[in-house]
Amino acid sequence: MKKVFGAIWRYIKQTDMMLILITLVAALYGLLLVYSAMKSTGGSRTVLTQLIAIILGLVSMVILSKIDYADMTNLWKFVAAAGVIFLLLPFVLPHTRAGSQDLSWINLRFITIQPAEFVKVFFVITFAKHYETVKENIKSPLTVLLLTLHAGVPIGIIVVQNDMGMALVFICMFVSMMFAANVQLRYFALGGIALLASSPLIWLTIFSDTQRNRILVLFDPTKYADSTAMQQLSARSAIGSGELWGYGLFNGPRTQSTASSMLPERQNDMIFAVAGEELGFIGCFLILLIFIVLLILIISKVRTSKDSLGAMICVGIFASFAVQMVINIGMVLMLLPVIGISLPLFSSGGSSVLSSFFAVGVVLSVHMHRKKPLFSGQWKD
Repeated sequence: MKKVFGAIWRYIKQTDMMLILITLVAALYGLLLVYSAMKSTGGSRTVLTQLIAIILGLVSMVILSKIDYADMTNLWKFVAAAGVIFLLLPFVLPHTRAGSQDLSWINLRFITIQPAEFVKVFFVITFAKHYETVKENIKSPLTVLLLTLHAGVPIGIIVVQNDMGMALVFICMFVSMMFAANVQLRYFALGGIALLASSPLIWLTIFSDTQRNRILVLFDPTKYADSTAMQQLSARSAIGSGELWGYGLFNGPRTQSTASSMLPERQNDMIFAVAGEELGFIGCFLILLIFIVLLILIISKVRTSKDSLGAMICVGIFASFAVQMVINIGMVLMLLPVIGISLPLFSSGGSSVLSSFFAVGVVLSVHMHRKKPLFSGQWKD
């Protein structure tokens, strides 16, 4: 027993307990909100799945933090290939939702899995290692092209699966890591010009009618009030009605309504609205405060990392959390279109919760293995 307590104490001294605690606080706060959102509709399985994902995530986070992140990247090419195969599995084992196939999920009969959530972590690790191997030639057009191809393959698969929200998250992660890699600005300018030139084609051929309407609704909500805009209008009204302190936990009129149409996807995409209605501005502010602390702790590891590999990993994971937070809350406040992005650690979903803990575990690995060898200098690009 003494050895066990000794090992725990050594781990506490080596790790970043503040990052672990803020991650756990976020997950437990999210669990409480999910429980409230599902209370009136009897969604006990959803709550149980969330709780199991938190427990498994916590254990996985500790295990990953003990593994040297450099060892994680040694087989980066195989990991990248595994990520692509994982993304392709929904084409073989598709999940049926509302009578149609949802190609962004794997149906294993007893559980459904969203591969892209886990591939986010794969992508950050492999892309960081890819950069590490070519950083001396980062100004070369071929190097930039290969890095772009590295990101383009998973993004392309996700676009084919029609999961535009997740594709946007991957794109933002890729751009953030390329910027941190000191890629010349002319490449970003070329990418921006290409995106602008292809935007009419994307609008007409890639976006569905529903996706186009979700963008148009931001400019004229009243026109779509009975259809596309209903979810966001309900969420915004729920937040506004909560005022400063809210109706009280388990007492929100829309949250506790047995009619799902009162606040669609309340346990998932619209979990921020649940906090606003039942816990008011204070509840929403607490979510924002938790995220700000979480993001600061993650990005601070960039400076303390012993090398550019660890720094790049932290940049990618920071971008993943930050982008999803901004998009999800923007959707709820009707500042951005609904694109099916969860609020990490808060929204329901075992895949989302588990992948978030995995991501934090990798950041903790960077922190715990930050010590430089004797006589080594600060890492340089």
